[in-house]
Amino acid sequence: MNTEQNAAHEGGQTSPVERARARMLAGATTLQILPALNDEPSVRAALGVSAALLRAGARSLVASGGGRLVSEVSAQGGEWIAFPNAHVNRWNIGRATSGLHDIINAERVDIIHALGAGAAACALAIRPTARVPVITSFPDAPSRKTWFDHRSFEPLGGGDRIIVPSEYIAAPMIEQHGIPKERVAVIPQAIDFTALNPDAVRQDQIAGLRNIWRVRAGERVFMAPGSVASWSGHLVLVDAVRVLLNGGLRGAVFVIPSSDDSDPKQVRGVAERAAAQGVDGLFRFSNPPTDASTLLRAADIVVLPTIEPATDGHIVAEAQALARPVIATETGVLPENLVAPPRSTREMYTGWLVRPDDPISLAQAIGAALTLGDATLHSIGLRARHFAEATFSPQSVAAATLAVYTSVLGGG
Repeated sequence: MNTEQNAAHEGGQTSPVERARARMLAGATTLQILPALNDEPSVRAALGVSAALLRAGARSLVASGGGRLVSEVSAQGGEWIAFPNAHVNRWNIGRATSGLHDIINAERVDIIHALGAGAAACALAIRPTARVPVITSFPDAPSRKTWFDHRSFEPLGGGDRIIVPSEYIAAPMIEQHGIPKERVAVIPQAIDFTALNPDAVRQDQIAGLRNIWRVRAGERVFMAPGSVASWSGHLVLVDAVRVLLNGGLRGAVFVIPSSDDSDPKQVRGVAERAAAQGVDGLFRFSNPPTDASTLLRAADIVVLPTIEPATDGHIVAEAQALARPVIATETGVLPENLVAPPRSTREMYTGWLVRPDDPISLAQAIGAALTLGDATLHSIGLRARHFAEATFSPQSVAAATLAVYTSVLGGG
């Protein structure tokens, strides 16, 4: 332990090493704290931020438990510090807080970014003595059901700045904890654009899927991906197709490639509802093994008829990254993840928003998509890709995060 650390521990208590802290990113030492470095979107986003910090001239420290991606920190020029912090309880937080104080003093940390409740609890516990600004990040996709009431999320609301993935998640947090809006930054979840490249999807694979689904030439595929559950709205889609068939629907096939976490009972219920409504001939329930990019790209329009408020809009983002227009319900985070009337002009929209649990509204949007020519639909898909790049790419998310860092370092 060096002289500064001895001074910090003198008398059995920790205290900050007095020094002038950096006021800008260039030359600053940043510390991101995560539960673990596993291969998941939030970790990939943190590594993207680390790389952007290094390009900006900052020193990037990443503290966490283990994980498969530990080696990637040093590979890009950052520094990894072993720091278990995944669990929020008095014993673990007490031990981790002492360790965090040592890291701050030894590494001369200028700013902390806590990505997780345990990390936030530690950072906020040492803030009064360490006097290091703290940024906290809420999870990308918390549970749909009253997640903001859970006490484990309370530390995340205590940062000097708080990053949340959507306005929908920010609103109850601001109301419940009385947080000033100016302390909250909305930065959406990044998606992997390397894997979501429409030009990389093979046309023969798309043709193979459409052949399995018995799609004839000239027919458009409306796909409703994701879990089939009571909240997913697939029954509403069946009723909307019945409305369209009454109006003379032609040239459409509706694919429900239920995911592994779908409820088999619910899938049977959708199939039975389609048969009862006399539209079962228009639905395909086959889910052939393939990657998500090929599956979404095999659709012409992606439909998310969700009934309950959604906290995770990654399918909307991924579909647009693959240049596919989206029809989604006006519920939860979904309206924030696409551009649709009345928020945009007809020249800018990337999809359609419909009322939840409303077959008529959904039928109108599907009908509107069917009236468009191939060239127009292609143009909407290209706009969707550009919107996704500007909003959800790792580069745009990292740039927005660094802007928060800069604001905090500058005292903003």
